[in-house]
Amino acid sequence: MRLYWIAFAIIVAGITFLVIADVFTDFDTVRGDQIVSVVAMSALLLVLGANMVGRYAGRGGAFLNHIAIWLGIVAVIALVYQYRETLGFNFD
Repeated sequence: MRLYWIAFAIIVAGITFLVIADVFTDFDTVRGDQIVSVVAMSALLLVLGANMVGRYAGRGGAFLNHIAIWLGIVAVIALVYQYRETLGFNFD
């Protein structure tokens, strides 16, 4: 019975992403491989999210601390990539 709920959650997440994509782009331009990619990423997000919830059960503070650290790392990488020419990192 639990597998049905996981499949249902993946489908709902995929539909949600498609609705969001329709808001920001014209839905007619969305290709089939993009839909498959959205569904696959939704499934991955659902599995990782369930793993994180199970791993940090009862330790919400540690979970938020680790999320903040990872978001900081991603933000630094994004900023370095955005300003790579200004910083002198030309990868061409």
